[in-house]
Amino acid sequence: MLIKSIKLNNIRSYESQEISFPLGSVLLAGDIGSGKSSILLAIEFAIFGAKKGELPAYTLLRHGKKEGSVELRMEIEGKDIMIKRALKRSNEDIKQEAGYVVVNGLKKEGTSEELRAIVLEMLGYPKELVKKGKDMIYRYTVYTPQEEMKQILYESKDNRLDTLRKVFNIDKYKRIKENLRIITASLRERKKHLEGFTLDMEYKKKELAERKSEIFEIDKSIEAILPKIEEVKNEINEKKKSIESIGNDIKELSSLRSELSAAESSLSHKIEQNNRLNNEIKLLDRQTEELKNELENKKFNEFEVIKNKIDNKENEIKEAELNYKNTIKKIRELEVKIEHCNETMGKIQELDICPVCEQKVDEQHKQDVHLRESKRHIGLVEQVKGFADEESKLEKIKIQLKRELDAFVREQSHLSVLKIKFEHLNEKTSAREEKSALKESIKKEIGLLNAKKTMLNPRIEKHAEAEEKYKIARKEIDGLLPQERFLELEKRKYEAEKESIKRFIAGMEKEIDEKQKAKERLAYISQLGSWIDELFVNLMSAMEKHVMVNIHSQFNGLFKSWFDILMEDEAINVRVDEDFTPVIEQDGYETYVENLSGGERTAVALSYRLALNKVINDIVAEIKTNDIIILDEPTDGFSYEQLDKIRDILSQLSMKQVIIVSHESKIESFVENVIRVNKHENVSAVG
Repeated sequence: MLIKSIKLNNIRSYESQEISFPLGSVLLAGDIGSGKSSILLAIEFAIFGAKKGELPAYTLLRHGKKEGSVELRMEIEGKDIMIKRALKRSNEDIKQEAGYVVVNGLKKEGTSEELRAIVLEMLGYPKELVKKGKDMIYRYTVYTPQEEMKQILYESKDNRLDTLRKVFNIDKYKRIKENLRIITASLRERKKHLEGFTLDMEYKKKELAERKSEIFEIDKSIEAILPKIEEVKNEINEKKKSIESIGNDIKELSSLRSELSAAESSLSHKIEQNNRLNNEIKLLDRQTEELKNELENKKFNEFEVIKNKIDNKENEIKEAELNYKNTIKKIRELEVKIEHCNETMGKIQELDICPVCEQKVDEQHKQDVHLRESKRHIGLVEQVKGFADEESKLEKIKIQLKRELDAFVREQSHLSVLKIKFEHLNEKTSAREEKSALKESIKKEIGLLNAKKTMLNPRIEKHAEAEEKYKIARKEIDGLLPQERFLELEKRKYEAEKESIKRFIAGMEKEIDEKQKAKERLAYISQLGSWIDELFVNLMSAMEKHVMVNIHSQFNGLFKSWFDILMEDEAINVRVDEDFTPVIEQDGYETYVENLSGGERTAVALSYRLALNKVINDIVAEIKTNDIIILDEPTDGFSYEQLDKIRDILSQLSMKQVIIVSHESKIESFVENVIRVNKHENVSAVG
C-alpha cells in the first residue's frame, strides 16, 4: 500500500485542502497543533471509517459545518484506488454517509461498513481480525500514535499478551483452549446425563424378560379357552339348524296370524262403522220428519209474485221521493222571490234619486211600486202555502209506501227461509239413501270377514305345534349365547392384556435400545473428553508456545537491534521477557521504563514499535501494508545527537514510503520530501 494523495473538505482544522504524498521519506513538518495529526486521522478515516471509542465522527467534522468529506488516493499491488467517505451533521448527531471506492476506474458504492469490508479485503487483512472491529494490524504496522505505543509498554502483562496475540493472529490458540473448556464442561454434563440414563438398563432387561414370560402364560390361557368357545358355537349352530327346519311352518303361522289380526281389525272397524251409520240414519229420519211437518201446506210459487210487488213498491217510493224533492225545490224558489219583494219594497221607500236616470223619485211612483210588489208578495205566499200542503201529503204517502215495502220484504224473507229448509229436506233425504246403501255394503263386508276368520282359525291351530318347538329351541339358544359371550369376553380380555404387554415390551425394547446407544455414546464421550483433556489441550498449548517462542526470539532480536541503533550507551541493555515486557538493565541492574529519561523511554517505545512492524509483516505475510510506515512524533524527548539516529533508522527500514510527523526541524535534513503545515486563524493549510 502506498499513499498518493488526500483531499480534505471541512475535516477538523482544514476547510479545503489537497495533499500529495511522494514516494520515499516524507516529513509532515509544522508547529505543535498546526494540523499534522489531523492528516493522519483523515487517512485512517478514509480507510476504515469512523469508529466509536477510537475515531468518533464528531471529532472529524469541522466545527460549524454541516458536511465534510475525505478522498484518499492510494496504490495497492499496482491498482489505482480512490476512496471517498462523507460526514453529515443532523439535529442530534454527526453520521457517516454512504461513499464509494474506485478501483482502476471501476466505481462501487456502499455504506460505511460495506466500504470498510472492501478496503480490508484489498489490504489482505485476515477475516477473523476484520470481524473484531479493531484495526490492530494497521495500528502496529502502519500508524501508531506515540501515546498508544507507550501504553502497551505500561499496561499489565496479561493485557499486553492478549493484545499481541490478536496482533500476531495467534489468539486463536487461546480461544481454542477456552472453547475446549466449554466443550469439556458440556461433555461432562452429557456424560453425567447419559450415566443417569443408562443406570437402570440391566433392571429394564430383567423386567422385559418377565413381561415376555407373561405373554407365554396368556397364550396358554387363550389356547385353553378356544375349544370351549368352539363347542358352544357348534351347539348354537345345531339349535339354529333345528329352527331353520321348522322355519316355513313358523313363517306360515306368522302369515296366518297376521292375516287373522288384519281381518279382526277390519271387522272391528266395520262393525263400529255400521253402528255409526245406524245412529246417523236415525238422526236423519228424525230431522226429515220435523222438516216435512214444518213445510206441510206451504206455498213456494208466491216468491216471484212477492218479488214483483217489492220492485213495484220501490218504484212508487222513488217517484214519491222525486215529487217530494221537486215540491221542496219550488217552495225554496218562492221563498227567494218573497224575499226579493220585501227587499224591493224596503228600498223604494228609502230611494230619493233614481240610480238609472238620476231623476228624483216622487211619492206616487213609490206607492205604485209598493202596491205592485205587495200584490206579488201575497200571490207568492199563497203559492208557498199550496206547495206546503202538497209536501205534507207527499210525506205521508212516502211513509205509507215504506210500510207496505217492509211488509213485502218480511214476507219475502219468510219465503226464503222456507226455501232453504226445503232444500235441507231434500239434502237429508239424499244423505239417508246414501248411508242406507253404505250400510248394506258394510253388512256384506262384515259377513265376508266373519267367514274369513272361520276359515283361518283351523289353519292356525294346525301350525301351533311348530311354534312350540320353535320356542323351546329359541330358549335353548338364549341360554347358550351368554356362555358364548362370556367365553369371548374372556378371550378378548386375554388378547387385550397380551396387546398391552406387547406395547409395553415394544416401548421397553425401544428404551433399552436407546439406553444401549446412550451407553455407546457415553463410551465415545468419555474417550473424547480424555483425548481433549490429555492430548488436544496440551497440543494447543505446545503449538501456541512454539509460535510465541519463535515470535519472541525474532521480536527480542529486532527490539535490541533497533534500540542499539538509537542508544549508543553500553551501560543500558534491553530485552523482552517471555511476557513481551521490556526489561531494562542499566549498569548491570534491572530498572523500570518509568525510571528512564524522556529520550530513553522514546527510544524504547520506537524500538518496540519497529520490532512489532517487522515481526507482524513477516508472520502475517498476506497483508499489503509492508511498503509503508507512519511515525508519529518518533523523536519526542530525543537529544540533538539522538536525532541523527533517525537517519540510520530510515536507511535500514528499506520501505517505499515513510511518513514522519514531527516538529523537529533537524529531521528535514535527512528526509527526501518535506510537507509544511501551517495554521492561520484556526484554518490549517499546506504550503
